[in-house]
Amino acid sequence: MRVRLLMIVLGAVLAAPMAGATDYYLDGEGGSDEAAGTSPDAAWASLDLLARMTLQPGDRALLRRGTTFRGRLRVSGSGTEEAPITIGAWGEGDKPEILGTVLLNGWEPHSGDTWRVTVPEGLFVGQKKLFSVFEYDDAIPVRLQREDTVPTERGRFHFDAETLTLHAATTDGRSPAEHRLEAPVIEQLLDLRDARWIVFEDLALLMGNCRHVVLSGCEDVTFRNCASLFVGFYGNPNFTLRDCRRVQVLDCFLYESANSGVLLTDGTTQCRVADCTIERAASNDGITCHAGPTLDDGTRTRLCGDANVLEDNVIGHCPEESIDITSGDHHIVRRNICHDDGNPGIIVGHDSDHILIERNICLRNRGGIYALGKPDEGARGGNRVIGNLCYENTYPALELGSPDAEVLGNTFVNSRERVVVRITPDAMRPVLRDNILANLDPTIPHALMHFIWCTPASVEAQFSHNLLFHAADTRKPDVFFAQGALIRTDDGSFSQESFEVRYATGGETIVGDPGFASADDGYFRVGADGPAAGIGAGEGLPTYPPHLIDGSEADRAEILRLWGKSDG
Repeated sequence: MRVRLLMIVLGAVLAAPMAGATDYYLDGEGGSDEAAGTSPDAAWASLDLLARMTLQPGDRALLRRGTTFRGRLRVSGSGTEEAPITIGAWGEGDKPEILGTVLLNGWEPHSGDTWRVTVPEGLFVGQKKLFSVFEYDDAIPVRLQREDTVPTERGRFHFDAETLTLHAATTDGRSPAEHRLEAPVIEQLLDLRDARWIVFEDLALLMGNCRHVVLSGCEDVTFRNCASLFVGFYGNPNFTLRDCRRVQVLDCFLYESANSGVLLTDGTTQCRVADCTIERAASNDGITCHAGPTLDDGTRTRLCGDANVLEDNVIGHCPEESIDITSGDHHIVRRNICHDDGNPGIIVGHDSDHILIERNICLRNRGGIYALGKPDEGARGGNRVIGNLCYENTYPALELGSPDAEVLGNTFVNSRERVVVRITPDAMRPVLRDNILANLDPTIPHALMHFIWCTPASVEAQFSHNLLFHAADTRKPDVFFAQGALIRTDDGSFSQESFEVRYATGGETIVGDPGFASADDGYFRVGADGPAAGIGAGEGLPTYPPHLIDGSEADRAEILRLWGKSDG
């Protein structure tokens, strides 16, 4: 009884505000900057007063839900582990929105459906350029297309940086004054430096002219259930982490970035991106552990740190990869869904080593998982590819190009334009065991595995207890590999039996239909009594969301759900 009473008292103490801490309230509609700001009935109206304060451990700054704030979110001060600072929301309704935009007045007709206005120079925070313009009449903004000259078609705009003149043609041709036309003028909606123990939660950051969130030298900062949408300029991520430690981006929705959703660089170490949905990057990747520019002498600069964790994210429609690791070692890439990318879903390259790639799903990308590396850049390899599912990718479901890789218990299905697994000469001493390599479509004309410019002997490969299956009728002349020849090497094409005889590897490998019990639901699990029992990806794969954003009409409802926003 005494222990229970002590726990109840302790819980009450932890839940209560810290003695001396202050709650500050902001209301974008009903507040006043003349008010005290310390109660909902006396809330501030803008972010300006918050920017002038140095918050103390345990303080909270709360923005009213369903209201809009324009400008930068500037936060000074640091919390402690016991009493973090919180920047969050109060009230009911949608997440409070922080916009990097202005509504412009004084539109004049130019010609046809095109209108013009001069943007006052003093409105810009950062570059005096407009990289995007949005119609925000509906719940979801519409980005107008940027043109190099004055537009003549609807839904487009042009900005002359010398005269600060904006020409715009709305989507319906009406005057911009009849729309909510948002012009992004503010860069870096949040620029946080050398901060400790701050939690940002339940906020939406929209339509910054460049970057949205930039953290430099921060430690133990958390973003939880936030949304960052419609970044303005090519080359700018939703989140940039520079020289950070233990920063977390959790359960956030990052949509229409102008570059990566999350960029980790400049020594960023032990950070975590988890349970996020990252969709429709305009360029580059969903999540990037990246480096800066390479010098003329080949030196790579601004390398990412080590031991970052990227897990349980859904990432898709990136021009390049969902997850791109080009610097830093010992990262964990686990239980992510990577879909519909212009490059492979997951790439490890350059000098990154000892990366764990575990129980991810990669589908409909230009490739599945590429565990590469460049020996001349210092790649030592040691990457582990365990329990992943890759299917319906155009290029190989797996490509190995760095030494000492372990590939265990994966399922690789239906690579459309290349072999299922490709191994290069840099992939020395690979171990492939308990994997399923299958092409279920008989029209796919490729072998299952290719040792390109090498042989199993030259790279010292260990290949055992895998299952191989190709549905093609290999007697047809339009299938390029000879009957039963499922594996290619630099020496030629081989059946499983001849491969094992030739290279003394491949023992206990099964050739036959894996008997997938659940291919239709996108998991490709094997039956308990089938020939592939105990082989391939089993339990622990990520769960598909209610709707995978795919360009269908259902996208709208899913975007609003992830945003935490009502429709209307």
